[in-house]
Amino acid sequence: MLMPTPKFAATIDHFASRLAVEHTTLAGMWLERLVQILDVERCDVFPTTALLDHIPELINEIAVYLRAPADQEIAANTAVMAKASELGLLRFDQRASVHQLLREYHIFSEMLETFFAREAAVLGERGDATAAVLVMSRAQRAVRVLQQETVDAFVTKYTDTIERQTAQLRNFSHLISHEIRQPLGVLQVLARVLRVSPDDPEGARMVETLDRNVARLADVAGKLERLARLTKRPDNLPSEQNVDLAAVAHDCAGQLREMAAARDVALVIDDGLPSLAADAGRVELALINLLANAVKYSDPAKTSRTVHVEQDPTSPTPRIRIRDNGIGIPKSKLDVIFEQFVRVHRHLDEVLGAQGMGLGLSIVRESMEAMSGTVTVESVEGQGTTFILEWPATTQRAMSPAQTGESQS
Repeated sequence: MLMPTPKFAATIDHFASRLAVEHTTLAGMWLERLVQILDVERCDVFPTTALLDHIPELINEIAVYLRAPADQEIAANTAVMAKASELGLLRFDQRASVHQLLREYHIFSEMLETFFAREAAVLGERGDATAAVLVMSRAQRAVRVLQQETVDAFVTKYTDTIERQTAQLRNFSHLISHEIRQPLGVLQVLARVLRVSPDDPEGARMVETLDRNVARLADVAGKLERLARLTKRPDNLPSEQNVDLAAVAHDCAGQLREMAAARDVALVIDDGLPSLAADAGRVELALINLLANAVKYSDPAKTSRTVHVEQDPTSPTPRIRIRDNGIGIPKSKLDVIFEQFVRVHRHLDEVLGAQGMGLGLSIVRESMEAMSGTVTVESVEGQGTTFILEWPATTQRAMSPAQTGESQS
């Protein structure tokens, strides 16, 4: 740092010297303030001797930095940066938040401002005003660098933890889907070959119960397998390709044909659905869960039961609606239906012959979010429900002549 005049140099030296002298006192003041805002015992704010010592050390290094050449930054001090990182890891282990870390450094910054203001008043006319401003600016820059290092360490640890938990869940889903398949195959064969006498109503009831539960287990296994396929990639990122929504919807309807026929539900697919660039697996997962739900919760009291998959022609982005005239969803429950294990109509399972784990709609939401899309819902109890799937405008793809039915001539 250039010292244009003796007064300028003396001012720099005064601030740096006073900060070095008071570094322990300032560290104690910071500790007292943190005790008031942290949800931990006083002894756990800085629970080790190393951490307790490194707070005054950080302040002392800022004092050294004030005298350093203008082209030297505090980030070059690897020991100080390591201490700042250590604080971030400590706060993660204490289940703090990034907001809390920012608040800690904000308090520290305020303390330094008060300290420098007091020292500037002590200097009075003996001090150089320009030097005082530069010193305070440099000190605040040092605080920002240390704060960033602490936050980066915290976020890195948080991200690593999430990635590890995601990998564990991915492996668990794959294992469960694999283990279910073998006994499920045996049960499916038994359900097909078992026959009972027409004079044995109890036996018929047991076979019907077996059929229903085998079908439910097959549905669960299918969902787990789809999830396992989607999450087996190391980065778990959507695999983008050109997707014809009409073709995917028709395929999903075909998979649900027997289920829909059993409830006398008509699945109507609009052939004018858009084509877009998206993850085909996630598109299928979202559509099949919404269609299955619409069939499952159709209204047995209505003479005509329908589910429509249609394009929203007014939308500038790819948007489709899955509209049914089923039993609908209570208005009070619309805010929670996309959460895991939420089943609004659990009390109607016996009447509707519907069972599940309450994961379908949460899978739809997660699939759409992974594609940067959204899912929303409109429903009137007793009249029906409409789910709206929307993708960003950047995913829109022009339909080929073969898809639109137009000739290339």
